[in-house]
Amino acid sequence: MPLRPPIPVQPIALPPVHARPSLLIADDDPVVRAVLSAQLEPDFRLVGPASDADEAIMLAGEHQPDAALIDVDMPGGGAPRAVPRILAGSPSTRLVVLSGDERPEVLDDLYEAGAVGFIQKGFTGFEIAQTLMAALHGAPALTCPGTLRTDRLVAAAAL
Repeated sequence: MPLRPPIPVQPIALPPVHARPSLLIADDDPVVRAVLSAQLEPDFRLVGPASDADEAIMLAGEHQPDAALIDVDMPGGGAPRAVPRILAGSPSTRLVVLSGDERPEVLDDLYEAGAVGFIQKGFTGFEIAQTLMAALHGAPALTCPGTLRTDRLVAAAAL
């Protein structure tokens, strides 16, 4: 019986197993920044914490992180100002909003500006890491179901 010719296989470029996605954390509360950094550092390569919108914009432009966790309310305009400016300087960064404010109108505006996820303050580091990983892989990244219109979330995640 004749042998079949081998099926051509396209090589796939896989990241090294040890590679961790880079993450920018932006929150004006130093305790929140420290806790988030400690909780997320095992899963992410932290590129620097930011304490306000201006610092977040600058660090994102400098480091081009894979993801950014941005507080809604912080000096310099918070996430409403930072999200579109970060995307202008670092278009591949997946932006996830961190907040205790779940008002749909605030979050809808942030999704329109380019955020792809939302994390409500108070979730565990494991849950935050899972939400960030979902955002990095293009899945809806939401930790408080029912507060947003899911059509916006799914559309943002598909970008």
